[in-house]
Amino acid sequence: MDLIADTTLLVGLWRKQSWAQSFANRNADQSIGLPWIVLGEFWHGAQKARHDPERVQQFLQIGLPILNAEPVIPFYARLCSSMQDHPSYKLMGQNDLWIAATALAFQRPLITRNRRHFDKVKGLRFQALLDG
Repeated sequence: MDLIADTTLLVGLWRKQSWAQSFANRNADQSIGLPWIVLGEFWHGAQKARHDPERVQQFLQIGLPILNAEPVIPFYARLCSSMQDHPSYKLMGQNDLWIAATALAFQRPLITRNRRHFDKVKGLRFQALLDG
């Protein structure tokens, strides 16, 4: 696996947004893994928007592997411990901490359009996204 996806990529692909489709085309030779929490966030948004669950399930068959949480747990614990006394920790949601920990655990760049959510995480690398 070459890259780790944040929920923003899945949402962009679901909505057929030009930036997401362009990114997918430019990076077709790279494999992209999904943290389990990204899948949860995506399903939450789909349920909240009342999308047809069968259509959502069909969309998710695009072939992005769901990454195992087990190797991520120690990275999540270290990340939370190292950040809990910093003001930036309180600004970062728990889901984003899990996503960042996944990218750190698998030592791969994160694909996101919300980089500011992750900028305080030391050692986290990003894959550049270009709009449309």
